[in-house]
Amino acid sequence: ITGLSISEIWAELYQEDELISVAYTNKPLFAPPNIKFPKIAAGDYVVKVYRRILNVFNKSYIGIEPVTVEEDTDLDIYCTWQKDINVKCLDQYGKGVRDIEFVLLKNVTVVACNITDVTGMLTLSAPFNLFDSYVLSALYKGFLICDEEIPMLQKNVDIDLDLYDLTVNVKDKLGMAPGVDVRPFLTSSKMYKPINIKPETISSGTYVFRDLPAGSYEFQISYGAFKDTRNVKIPDTGDSINVEFSALFDLNLELLDSRGSPIRDNSKTIQITRKGQTICDTISHDETVTLPPGEYTIDVYSDDKHIGIKNIKLTSNRKIKIVTTIKSIIPILVAGLVLVFIGEIFVLIIFKKISLNTFLKLLAMSLILISLFQPWWVLNASSENLVAEKNTEMFIMPQTMIETLDYENVRYLDLATIPEMFTDFLGVLMLVICSGFVLLGISFVPNIILKRRFYKILIFASVLFLILVVVAFSYGMSRICEISVGGLQGEGTSDVVLPDGTTAVMYANWGLGLGFYLCIFAALTALVAGIADSLRKKDWLKRFHKKIL
Repeated sequence: ITGLSISEIWAELYQEDELISVAYTNKPLFAPPNIKFPKIAAGDYVVKVYRRILNVFNKSYIGIEPVTVEEDTDLDIYCTWQKDINVKCLDQYGKGVRDIEFVLLKNVTVVACNITDVTGMLTLSAPFNLFDSYVLSALYKGFLICDEEIPMLQKNVDIDLDLYDLTVNVKDKLGMAPGVDVRPFLTSSKMYKPINIKPETISSGTYVFRDLPAGSYEFQISYGAFKDTRNVKIPDTGDSINVEFSALFDLNLELLDSRGSPIRDNSKTIQITRKGQTICDTISHDETVTLPPGEYTIDVYSDDKHIGIKNIKLTSNRKIKIVTTIKSIIPILVAGLVLVFIGEIFVLIIFKKISLNTFLKLLAMSLILISLFQPWWVLNASSENLVAEKNTEMFIMPQTMIETLDYENVRYLDLATIPEMFTDFLGVLMLVICSGFVLLGISFVPNIILKRRFYKILIFASVLFLILVVVAFSYGMSRICEISVGGLQGEGTSDVVLPDGTTAVMYANWGLGLGFYLCIFAALTALVAGIADSLRKKDWLKRFHKKIL
């Protein structure tokens, strides 16, 4: 009569439960509302209609209708008033059941949906159904626990649900809790909507599935290609089961000396422990051991003396190299023989039994030989309280980088991980160094046979040798250092992972090692030998003395 808007009405457009658009209209006293959704794409939609009176009261859900849009479409929706359906779900102990998903359907159209809270209760709001009946459906842990028609006047729905807990104890082939994540879950072929039910972890290897509906289940654990299953019937099986984790991997061990060279001595014995429990005792290093995945400690003994230790995580078939404290005899033998040889040539040069040129070339060859067995790059680090100390040395022969960590009066040696390409590079570098050694040796041939000295060739070869060694090693090693410590030489702090898994901040300094400098000194010595040979051939010294006199 007055033309004033008494109620506000609007519609919400949904597609696959996603709100697409909202359109409003004001309803006059005696005129029906008209709502328009312009320019929508073709497809299947659901239109929900709401009303608020005098813009004061709460909104009411008064109408719903599905529609398929292929062109401009008119849709009539019969609106009523809002109906609230109160749902309560309790277990056998009168406790509310949470996380039950309730859906109210009109034919196949979702009218309303909600999930129970810790009280097990919820309210579903829907337009009052004058013509079509509603169906209430409920899913809990994948099972359909309710699927019933709701009469027109029914406002309350009570559901009683018996629920049970299941404890699963998982042990591996050693009778220990799995050392890896076995991803346990329950599923069932009887589920209306198949899902994987995840457990609560009580302790390592012990899991609890809480509030399970009665039914047949399949328990499953897996790791990599291994999978173990067991059929369970709740509640007939009981409240706990035991399951064996069947995964096994082969472990092969190789023992190395303190320089990274293989040890062929079969007298060494190996002990494998896990969480303080001895798994394998007195096995040989060439023996294959089959173990479940997990973390192990490998100790190596020689005549009851502890010579090596390594902590590993076995997650696949592996071949482990263990560096021991056994000293390699070859570097010691070579260094000893070379020092004796240097002493002898010093005696010979003093008594003028050999020329200066010969002495310098022999000295250069001796230094090259020693450099091959000395570290070419070194890192030293220690924690502030000296609880842990670390030393890293890189060798040309063999092409290895050895890390030594002293922690709690135990020495841990290990092979540092370096790219295979760099290992190949070290091999090539060793060939370059050996080539310089051979060139120096060949330079004696024309002196002895042809009674001539090819000093220019010797000078050129020495300079080339020097440049190749300095540039090649400095460039290659600096690229590796950029990734790890930031530069070829320097100092600073470094984070070091200790054997117990903690991280210690250590002050470190690093740089080129004795082997590198010996090689450079050898090249310079060969260069001096060539220059001395040149001056001798030109009789430069005699002419210089005559000029002075």
